[in-house]
Amino acid sequence: MLTIASLLVLAALIWGSFNLWVSSDGLIGKSSAAQEKSHEFKQMLVPVADVSSSDLLLDISENSTRHIQGSIAIPYDNFMRDGKFMSVPEITQILGDAGISRNDSIVIYGECMPCGGGPAPATFVYFMMKVLGHERVRVLDGTIEDWAAAGHPIASQSMIRPSVNYTPMFTADPMASYDYVKSGKARIVDARSSHEFNLSTIPGAINIPSDSVVFNGTIKKETALKEVFANLSKDEPVVVFTSTGIKASVVWFSLKMLGYDAKLYSWQDWLANQAK
Repeated sequence: MLTIASLLVLAALIWGSFNLWVSSDGLIGKSSAAQEKSHEFKQMLVPVADVSSSDLLLDISENSTRHIQGSIAIPYDNFMRDGKFMSVPEITQILGDAGISRNDSIVIYGECMPCGGGPAPATFVYFMMKVLGHERVRVLDGTIEDWAAAGHPIASQSMIRPSVNYTPMFTADPMASYDYVKSGKARIVDARSSHEFNLSTIPGAINIPSDSVVFNGTIKKETALKEVFANLSKDEPVVVFTSTGIKASVVWFSLKMLGYDAKLYSWQDWLANQAK
């Protein structure tokens, strides 16, 4: 005969075997860690196991001494000047000199360790590549440590490729302008810290800090992101901003993966236009 104690142990084992979670609204479902990514997620955020030999890996880390074997290294800040992206001709020159063409299938990885790590620099470069019209570009779902843990080779030197011409097809679609932000046509998301948000923000903005979409240095799973954005409607465009847009890019990237019409903006641009 089962005692109350043994029944409780049995219930705990069954509960754990299904790996369940209880959401903020009390609904029960499978844990985000156990869920498979949707097709849309994999189109933007590629698991280590799904990277193929035809993909070109781009390491955007600063001062990295370890690279995924066969990857090209261009620190993300090489594309920037005074907190903003360089001109399109300058960026395409850098890409072409590194042997990258717009036809390459690119997987971006890396972190800004002086900034505390995390995927924001990679998603920022992803945003840059989409502005250039690059179609086949994704972000690695994981770090170089995850790559090594999966048994894939690491190297002390990055790969050098012959230079090519990078021919962009510029599109401003991922970017929000000052006039667009001010028009009231979109929901504005301030992805800075709650402290910065409380000091000053764009009128009407709501606060979703960039670290709310990241867990253990990687972007949260699909179910968890849906909870983060539960108060946003896909029927309404969204503009995300931080000081320069770097940290906002990880929120913008997450929204795009979920199918939102999202654009990226910067607090710097808002202040500059307000001063005119």
